[in-house]
Amino acid sequence: MLERNTIEFSDKTINALPFVEKVYSSSDWIKEGSEQGRLKIRVGRQSKTFVLQYNYKRYSLGQFSDSYGVSKAVSEAQAIVSGDYKPKATQQGSSFGNLAIKVFEEKERKGRKFIDEQKRKFRCVPSYLQNKPIHKISKEDVLQWKEYFLKQKSSGYWNKVIEVVTNVWNESQKTFAFSILEGRSNPFSNLKEECGRNFKHIPTLMDMKYIWRALNDYGNPMYAMMGKLKILTGMHFTEMQKLRVRHIQGDWIVMDIGQHKVSNVRNEIQHRIYLTPQLKELVNKWLDMCELVEPQQLLFSHSGLEPVEHKTFNKHWNQALKQAKLSFQFNTLRHGLITHLTNSPFDPKYISGHCYLENTASKFYTDWSSENIKVKFKEVNEYWQNTIYNSVKDMWGFKF
Repeated sequence: MLERNTIEFSDKTINALPFVEKVYSSSDWIKEGSEQGRLKIRVGRQSKTFVLQYNYKRYSLGQFSDSYGVSKAVSEAQAIVSGDYKPKATQQGSSFGNLAIKVFEEKERKGRKFIDEQKRKFRCVPSYLQNKPIHKISKEDVLQWKEYFLKQKSSGYWNKVIEVVTNVWNESQKTFAFSILEGRSNPFSNLKEECGRNFKHIPTLMDMKYIWRALNDYGNPMYAMMGKLKILTGMHFTEMQKLRVRHIQGDWIVMDIGQHKVSNVRNEIQHRIYLTPQLKELVNKWLDMCELVEPQQLLFSHSGLEPVEHKTFNKHWNQALKQAKLSFQFNTLRHGLITHLTNSPFDPKYISGHCYLENTASKFYTDWSSENIKVKFKEVNEYWQNTIYNSVKDMWGFKF
């Protein structure tokens, strides 16, 4: 819960409370002799639940409704304080799997990314744990699962899975299973394995020339254009998926606020990439070839309505490189770009949306629309794009 306030308890007051995560306390004590407790109302996203704070414990009572109001909650709380009533722990449909569904639905409602990937990792949780009430899952249960998991899969993958599962438990504790998990520690926490990071081969400038040739030889203009745009700008794949005709504005690609990083929504930052004449010509040739003229048209789409999926692109990317006897992950093109710029006079944070070496606070205080910053964008993009062009100018265009 985010905040606590003291209010006068009445059905009218509680009914008017908005559905935001807060706990409100009654201004009156529940007393019985020397014993006393405090009645509270816990407001969630979908419900309002009466709670009694008494004797260093918190007792969940009923949910506020037409049939269960302040008078019934006070009566039940009075019975608990006087010792006449022992409440039973509520489970609230609390199987771990059911709560995970609610957590993922809530994330999707908020527009969070990579939810399908998180669901896939959560499916690694065995059915006996998914079907078990969340408050009955013990550390021993989780350690037993871990022992079995590590016999089948790598430590690195275990770390990715347990990170998702731990987050589901934490989100359940904060929202959908607050009462039954209050004060309990997460049985999935602190169980990551120590393992070395997998080394990814970072392409050099010469490697990028070979990759460029491989994309041409593969003979698919769309995937070739996406690969070349990645090499030249370092754009994230998610940015290319959302790239539309309206984002091409003269000598610049100007993307929507928050197109890649959520923090940019808060700081109202747009991603900006300068296009050298050679790259601008390449982009315009792609627009003409695909007859892309409407502002909302996607640059990279098979249907015109949905962007190219990462799985589909990755399949063609691997095939193109395999034919050329090369092996690089697509995201390492960006790593190669940054590695090269780090060893140059130019700051890599000004390439592809100023995402590098710039914390959120300093982003907020930087005027990213100023002429001074635009000059920096232009300088670093000219340097890098011309470096690539001079390396591959004999095979610059499309191969049909």
